[in-house]
Amino acid sequence: MKKDGYLRLIDAHPSLFTNEDASLKIILATNEVEEWKEKTKIKLQHESLPDNWGDIGIVFDDPRVLILRDLVEFPGGFRNGYIRIYNRALLERGSAGVVVFPERNGKVLLMHNFRHATRQWHWEIPRGFGEPGVSAEDQAKAEAKEEIGVEPENIELVALGTLYNNTGLEGNPINLFFAHVTTSGILNQEIGTDELRWVSVREFEKMIADGEITDGFTIAAYTRAKLKGLI
Repeated sequence: MKKDGYLRLIDAHPSLFTNEDASLKIILATNEVEEWKEKTKIKLQHESLPDNWGDIGIVFDDPRVLILRDLVEFPGGFRNGYIRIYNRALLERGSAGVVVFPERNGKVLLMHNFRHATRQWHWEIPRGFGEPGVSAEDQAKAEAKEEIGVEPENIELVALGTLYNNTGLEGNPINLFFAHVTTSGILNQEIGTDELRWVSVREFEKMIADGEITDGFTIAAYTRAKLKGLI
Protein backbone atom coordinates (compact mmCIF):
# COMPACT_ATOMS: atom_id res chain seq x y z
CA MET A 1 0.00 0.00 0.00
CA LYS A 2 1.34 3.42 -0.96
CA LYS A 3 -0.12 5.18 2.04
CA ASP A 4 1.46 8.57 1.43
CA GLY A 5 0.20 8.63 -2.15
CA TYR A 6 -3.29 7.66 -0.99
CA LEU A 7 -3.37 10.44 1.58
CA ARG A 8 -2.13 12.94 -1.01
CA LEU A 9 -4.89 11.77 -3.33
CA ILE A 10 -7.49 12.34 -0.61
CA ASP A 11 -6.19 15.87 -0.05
CA ALA A 12 -6.03 16.68 -3.76
CA HIS A 13 -9.39 15.16 -4.74
CA PRO A 14 -11.71 15.26 -1.71
CA SER A 15 -14.79 14.84 -3.90
CA LEU A 16 -13.65 11.30 -4.70
CA PHE A 17 -13.75 10.41 -1.00
CA THR A 18 -16.83 12.26 0.23
CA ASN A 19 -19.48 10.33 2.12
CA GLU A 20 -22.16 12.97 1.58
CA ASP A 21 -25.33 11.32 0.20
CA ALA A 22 -23.45 8.02 -0.08
CA SER A 23 -24.90 4.66 0.88
CA LEU A 24 -21.42 3.10 0.69
CA LYS A 25 -19.25 4.89 3.24
CA ILE A 26 -15.47 5.14 2.77
CA ILE A 27 -13.68 4.52 6.07
CA LEU A 28 -10.78 6.96 6.36
CA ALA A 29 -9.97 6.75 10.08
CA THR A 30 -6.45 5.30 10.20
CA ASN A 31 -7.04 3.15 13.30
CA GLU A 32 -10.15 1.57 11.81
CA VAL A 33 -8.41 0.89 8.50
CA GLU A 34 -5.40 -0.69 10.23
CA GLU A 35 -7.64 -2.85 12.43
CA TRP A 36 -9.54 -4.16 9.39
CA LYS A 37 -6.29 -4.81 7.49
CA GLU A 38 -4.79 -6.80 10.35
CA LYS A 39 -7.86 -9.02 10.74
CA THR A 40 -8.23 -9.47 6.99
CA LYS A 41 -4.60 -10.43 6.41
CA ILE A 42 -4.75 -13.05 9.18
CA LYS A 43 -7.85 -14.50 7.52
CA LEU A 44 -6.19 -14.47 4.08
CA GLN A 45 -3.07 -16.20 5.40
CA HIS A 46 -5.20 -18.84 7.09
CA GLU A 47 -6.89 -19.50 3.74
CA SER A 48 -3.52 -19.55 1.91
CA LEU A 49 -4.49 -16.48 -0.11
CA PRO A 50 -2.25 -13.49 -0.91
CA ASP A 51 -2.20 -11.16 2.06
CA ASN A 52 -1.89 -8.12 -0.22
CA TRP A 53 -5.57 -8.67 -1.03
CA GLY A 54 -6.08 -6.88 2.27
CA ASP A 55 -4.14 -3.76 1.30
CA ILE A 56 -5.99 -0.44 1.41
CA GLY A 57 -4.89 2.57 -0.64
CA ILE A 58 -3.23 2.79 -4.06
CA VAL A 59 -2.71 -0.85 -5.02
CA PHE A 60 -1.57 -0.29 -8.61
CA ASP A 61 0.15 2.76 -10.07
CA ASP A 62 0.66 2.96 -13.83
CA PRO A 63 1.44 5.77 -16.30
CA ARG A 64 -2.16 5.49 -17.54
CA VAL A 65 -4.28 4.24 -14.64
CA LEU A 66 -4.47 4.24 -10.86
CA ILE A 67 -6.24 1.44 -8.99
CA LEU A 68 -7.49 2.11 -5.47
CA ARG A 69 -8.80 -0.27 -2.86
CA ASP A 70 -10.84 1.65 -0.28
CA LEU A 71 -12.25 0.29 2.94
CA VAL A 72 -16.00 0.63 2.45
CA GLU A 73 -18.89 0.14 4.86
CA PHE A 74 -22.10 -1.15 3.28
CA PRO A 75 -25.60 -0.18 4.50
CA GLY A 76 -25.87 -3.38 6.54
CA GLY A 77 -22.69 -2.52 8.46
CA PHE A 78 -20.43 -4.98 6.62
CA ARG A 79 -16.97 -3.65 5.76
CA ASN A 80 -14.78 -4.78 2.89
CA GLY A 81 -12.16 -3.57 0.44
CA TYR A 82 -13.61 -2.17 -2.77
CA ILE A 83 -11.59 -1.63 -5.95
CA ARG A 84 -12.02 1.38 -8.25
CA ILE A 85 -10.05 2.55 -11.28
CA TYR A 86 -9.20 6.08 -12.42
CA ASN A 87 -7.38 7.23 -15.51
CA ARG A 88 -4.38 9.21 -14.36
CA ALA A 89 -5.09 12.17 -16.66
CA LEU A 90 -8.36 12.86 -14.81
CA LEU A 91 -6.39 13.28 -11.59
CA GLU A 92 -3.88 15.58 -13.28
CA ARG A 93 -6.17 18.29 -14.68
CA GLY A 94 -7.04 16.52 -17.92
CA SER A 95 -9.89 14.55 -19.44
CA ALA A 96 -10.27 10.92 -18.35
CA GLY A 97 -10.77 9.93 -21.98
CA VAL A 98 -12.60 10.82 -25.18
CA VAL A 99 -14.72 9.10 -27.83
CA VAL A 100 -15.19 10.64 -31.29
CA PHE A 101 -18.12 9.74 -33.56
CA PRO A 102 -17.03 10.78 -37.09
CA GLU A 103 -19.72 11.68 -39.66
CA ARG A 104 -19.33 12.84 -43.26
CA ASN A 105 -22.12 13.27 -45.80
CA GLY A 106 -24.52 11.20 -43.71
CA LYS A 107 -22.12 8.28 -43.24
CA VAL A 108 -20.22 7.10 -40.18
CA LEU A 109 -16.55 6.13 -40.12
CA LEU A 110 -15.65 2.85 -38.42
CA MET A 111 -12.21 1.49 -37.59
CA HIS A 112 -11.40 -2.23 -37.45
CA ASN A 113 -9.14 -2.45 -34.41
CA PHE A 114 -7.40 -5.29 -32.63
CA ARG A 115 -7.77 -4.98 -28.86
CA HIS A 116 -5.34 -6.58 -26.47
CA ALA A 117 -7.83 -6.92 -23.60
CA THR A 118 -10.23 -9.11 -25.59
CA ARG A 119 -7.63 -10.53 -28.02
CA GLN A 120 -10.17 -9.85 -30.75
CA TRP A 121 -10.89 -7.50 -33.64
CA HIS A 122 -13.63 -4.91 -33.10
CA TRP A 123 -15.46 -2.37 -35.24
CA GLU A 124 -15.15 0.91 -33.33
CA ILE A 125 -15.00 4.67 -33.60
CA PRO A 126 -11.90 6.62 -32.48
CA ARG A 127 -11.23 6.94 -28.77
CA GLY A 128 -8.34 7.37 -26.40
CA PHE A 129 -7.04 8.15 -22.95
CA GLY A 130 -6.84 11.75 -21.89
CA GLU A 131 -3.58 13.53 -21.25
CA PRO A 132 -2.69 15.53 -18.12
CA GLY A 133 -3.59 19.19 -18.53
CA VAL A 134 -5.31 18.67 -21.91
CA SER A 135 -8.99 19.57 -22.36
CA ALA A 136 -11.45 16.99 -23.64
CA GLU A 137 -12.02 18.93 -26.87
CA ASP A 138 -8.32 19.24 -27.63
CA GLN A 139 -7.83 15.56 -26.84
CA ALA A 140 -10.70 14.60 -29.16
CA LYS A 141 -9.06 16.51 -32.01
CA ALA A 142 -5.73 14.86 -31.26
CA GLU A 143 -7.30 11.40 -31.33
CA ALA A 144 -9.01 12.12 -34.65
CA LYS A 145 -5.69 13.18 -36.14
CA GLU A 146 -3.75 10.21 -34.76
CA GLU A 147 -6.29 7.48 -35.47
CA ILE A 148 -8.01 8.54 -38.71
CA GLY A 149 -5.76 11.27 -40.05
CA VAL A 150 -8.26 14.14 -39.75
CA GLU A 151 -6.56 17.47 -39.12
CA PRO A 152 -8.09 19.81 -36.48
CA GLU A 153 -9.19 22.33 -39.12
CA ASN A 154 -11.24 19.60 -40.83
CA ILE A 155 -13.33 18.63 -37.84
CA GLU A 156 -16.28 20.26 -36.07
CA LEU A 157 -17.05 18.80 -32.67
CA VAL A 158 -20.39 18.64 -30.89
CA ALA A 159 -20.24 17.60 -27.23
CA LEU A 160 -22.48 14.64 -26.37
CA GLY A 161 -21.84 14.68 -22.62
CA THR A 162 -20.08 12.09 -20.49
CA LEU A 163 -20.33 8.35 -20.08
CA TYR A 164 -19.34 6.11 -17.17
CA ASN A 165 -18.35 2.88 -18.88
CA ASN A 166 -18.54 0.57 -15.86
CA THR A 167 -20.04 2.15 -12.75
CA GLY A 168 -19.17 -0.87 -10.62
CA LEU A 169 -15.44 -0.48 -11.27
CA GLU A 170 -14.41 2.71 -13.10
CA GLY A 171 -14.77 6.28 -11.86
CA ASN A 172 -13.89 7.83 -15.22
CA PRO A 173 -16.27 10.32 -16.89
CA ILE A 174 -15.50 9.69 -20.57
CA ASN A 175 -16.30 12.60 -22.89
CA LEU A 176 -18.33 11.74 -26.00
CA PHE A 177 -18.20 13.89 -29.14
CA PHE A 178 -20.05 13.92 -32.46
CA ALA A 179 -17.65 15.03 -35.19
CA HIS A 180 -18.52 16.49 -38.60
CA VAL A 181 -15.42 15.83 -40.72
CA THR A 182 -14.65 17.11 -44.20
CA THR A 183 -12.04 14.53 -45.24
CA SER A 184 -12.29 10.79 -45.83
CA GLY A 185 -9.70 9.68 -43.26
CA ILE A 186 -6.35 7.91 -43.48
CA LEU A 187 -5.63 4.38 -42.26
CA ASN A 188 -3.03 4.19 -39.47
CA GLN A 189 -1.89 0.57 -39.21
CA GLU A 190 0.70 1.41 -36.55
CA ILE A 191 -2.01 1.58 -33.87
CA GLY A 192 -3.51 -1.83 -34.70
CA THR A 193 -6.13 -0.78 -37.26
CA ASP A 194 -6.37 -2.76 -40.49
CA GLU A 195 -9.38 -1.10 -42.16
CA LEU A 196 -11.45 2.07 -42.21
CA ARG A 197 -15.03 1.78 -43.42
CA TRP A 198 -17.64 4.46 -44.11
CA VAL A 199 -21.14 3.07 -43.53
CA SER A 200 -24.64 4.50 -43.67
CA VAL A 201 -26.54 4.95 -40.42
CA ARG A 202 -28.79 2.08 -41.48
CA GLU A 203 -25.76 -0.19 -42.02
CA PHE A 204 -24.32 0.95 -38.70
CA GLU A 205 -27.54 0.10 -36.86
CA LYS A 206 -27.68 -3.31 -38.53
CA MET A 207 -24.12 -4.00 -37.41
CA ILE A 208 -25.18 -3.27 -33.83
CA ALA A 209 -28.29 -5.43 -34.13
CA ASP A 210 -26.30 -8.30 -35.66
CA GLY A 211 -23.60 -8.15 -33.00
CA GLU A 212 -20.88 -6.99 -35.38
CA ILE A 213 -20.38 -3.85 -33.28
CA THR A 214 -19.78 -4.85 -29.66
CA ASP A 215 -17.78 -1.88 -28.35
CA GLY A 216 -19.72 -0.08 -25.63
CA PHE A 217 -18.21 3.35 -26.30
CA THR A 218 -19.22 3.16 -29.96
CA ILE A 219 -22.78 2.14 -29.15
CA ALA A 220 -23.08 4.82 -26.45
CA ALA A 221 -21.87 7.63 -28.71
CA TYR A 222 -24.22 6.49 -31.48
CA THR A 223 -27.14 6.43 -29.03
CA ARG A 224 -26.48 9.97 -27.81
CA ALA A 225 -26.03 11.29 -31.36
CA LYS A 226 -29.20 9.55 -32.55
CA LEU A 227 -31.35 10.79 -29.68
CA LYS A 228 -30.04 14.32 -30.17
CA GLY A 229 -31.06 14.21 -33.84
CA LEU A 230 -27.52 14.53 -35.15
CA ILE A 231 -27.76 11.45 -37.38
